[in-house]
Amino acid sequence: MPDRRHSGGVLNMRNSSIAACYWMTACVALIIESATGTLAKHKDDVVIMKNGDRMTGEIKSLKQGELLFLASYMVDPVRLDWSRVARLESKDSYLISMADGYQFTEKFKVEDSGTDNFHMGAGGATKVSQMNVVRILPIETDFWQQLEGSINFGLSFTSGNDQYDASLSSDVTYRRGDSSLSASFDTSFSGQPKGTKTARNQLTVDYRRQLSPRWFAGGLFDTLHSDQLSLDRRVTGGGLIGRNLILNERTRLSAFGGVAVNREKYSIAPAQDWKTNVDALGGLDFKTFRFSSTNITSRLVVFPSLTTPGRVRTQLKSDLNIKIAKDFWWGVHLYDNFDSKPPINADKNDLVISTTIGWKF
Repeated sequence: MPDRRHSGGVLNMRNSSIAACYWMTACVALIIESATGTLAKHKDDVVIMKNGDRMTGEIKSLKQGELLFLASYMVDPVRLDWSRVARLESKDSYLISMADGYQFTEKFKVEDSGTDNFHMGAGGATKVSQMNVVRILPIETDFWQQLEGSINFGLSFTSGNDQYDASLSSDVTYRRGDSSLSASFDTSFSGQPKGTKTARNQLTVDYRRQLSPRWFAGGLFDTLHSDQLSLDRRVTGGGLIGRNLILNERTRLSAFGGVAVNREKYSIAPAQDWKTNVDALGGLDFKTFRFSSTNITSRLVVFPSLTTPGRVRTQLKSDLNIKIAKDFWWGVHLYDNFDSKPPINADKNDLVISTTIGWKF
């Protein structure tokens, strides 16, 4: 029987990668879609920095310590360090997320004095510290304007043996109220023009809903193909409940657990038929960032099998990104998929480390 790891080609892998990226974006768009038109926003918001700089325009958002502000004379929004904003006021209501998980839909203003200098609601009835505010989003129903994510690409070539390695990763997140939907796609392929070619494709969709400031529930869907593991396809779906352990203006750490069901099929005998497995799942999500410089994101998920005693699978994905210009970032991407007890005689580990150039939106 021919080894299917050697079949196919780079062209097919590229086509499947493009199709998967398109499917990922379409999937998010179809699951959560807006029902009404975009609300008109005021253009006379005022921001004053601690050094005295003053601008009048429109608050676009606050994310990861960056306040995006667009004045009428600007082509693109400027990124302002949230910790250096002295005063800020708008006539519009915004979706405001706090470090402790609470969310408000209110008008707000930032005063230039006092400990609790962020005022919300009628007459500023609710007062908190400015640095306890981690996200401000406009209340608008234009679906595409509320997406955030990144696309990263890496490529290397060795002339001595014509060895090439390429990787593409992308992720997109949509948030609405106390719910969020994220999708990510990773692909890598390597080989030689007249030698062995290997590829890996993974699509992950993750849904989260806040039950309280600290607790959340959700579900995940994952599909994986890996020539390195001789895995033709593994499809996983499950439910989870989790807790935010650290949640502040710069760092987030959460833990979660649940149960998942997967169906898998390998490309070589004796496991070429679909088989159903039930797994427990547990994991950690970690994210930290520094204003306009560094961003680290990691996720570790462990799947102890409930149907095959002694089998444990792990998935690790980690990204270090350093800003180089505007929305462009240089990064290091690490991916590892481990299976302690595969049903066939195959590699247990699929590890990819690549340097990338990426664009964030």
